[in-house]
Amino acid sequence: MSSQSIEIGSVSIDRNAARGATKLAVIVLCLMMVLQVAVVAVLTVGPQPLRSVDKVPAEPDAAAWDDAPTETVSLDPQQMALPYGGGSVDEVTVQAVTNDTHVAFRMEWEDPTADTEINEPKAYSDAAAIMLRSGSQPPVAMGASGDPVNIWYWRSSWQHSESDPGGDMYSYPHPDNETKPGQAAGNPLSKSSYNRYAQNYYATGYGSLTNAETQPVAANGERTDDGWAVVFQREHEASGQYDAAFTDGEQMYLTYAIWDGDADEVNGEKSLSYQFLTLDTDDGTLSAADSDDGSGNETDGTDGGAVAGVTDSALWLVGAATNWPALLAIATIAAWLVSYWRLRE
Repeated sequence: MSSQSIEIGSVSIDRNAARGATKLAVIVLCLMMVLQVAVVAVLTVGPQPLRSVDKVPAEPDAAAWDDAPTETVSLDPQQMALPYGGGSVDEVTVQAVTNDTHVAFRMEWEDPTADTEINEPKAYSDAAAIMLRSGSQPPVAMGASGDPVNIWYWRSSWQHSESDPGGDMYSYPHPDNETKPGQAAGNPLSKSSYNRYAQNYYATGYGSLTNAETQPVAANGERTDDGWAVVFQREHEASGQYDAAFTDGEQMYLTYAIWDGDADEVNGEKSLSYQFLTLDTDDGTLSAADSDDGSGNETDGTDGGAVAGVTDSALWLVGAATNWPALLAIATIAAWLVSYWRLRE
């Protein structure tokens, strides 16, 4: 037997080549383990924790938002029911914070013009809304029969109008004074003043929007350098029939809409998110969820299956990254064999 080789039956193994191949195989194994850790870190960063704070902020520029994780949600024109339209806003960033009694959501988006007056024809207000439902995911088309949704709505004219926030254009002449039928009838959109700057609505599909008897939601919107930032705030518990319930163990589904007054967006003409986010009220994560296209068919976002493909690929990679023993063994053996063969030459 040569000092440079080992005979195992009819197989002769070169000592130097085997030693070098083993060193290279160990290096490959270490690199694979480092790669595994990196892949898991990247692919599991998606869900965002709901930050717990001492006091839930009402102001969009409060310090509590500085460290709150942010999700960016894509928006598209409303194309599910007449009147179609909107789409002037491409995306909105959202955040959430909570404490033992209250929850707040912050929305921020780009809008170069501040549209706060509705005192003449073709004058529309900037606005924003969150649609919520706890338990099961509703159709994105403002819910459906049997799947009611809770909608929180803010309008810039209610907070920032320098004239009548209910709209001077809705007044009618009178011999002694002007009359405002909307205000006289108690229309919640025609009030002469607002102090919470939000409306709480229920809906069971398009055309069913109803002003809730209870109004527990408050909102506060302020201009930023390039658009708006709006905070919606509410206590966890609410007594309304379809109010979203922030209770442990109940997953919350949320989606978002923006109206740009300067783009003549009003009513169904809006920028809408077809992708739900889920708020897990048990472990406090805010993350992407499958969305419903309004016809009962579930999709994985607004890109016609692209999001689904990316999500499936990510899940496969996460599974592979967290179950790599067989792959590590195969890679190590392959590295040793290839290295031994090359070194023996």
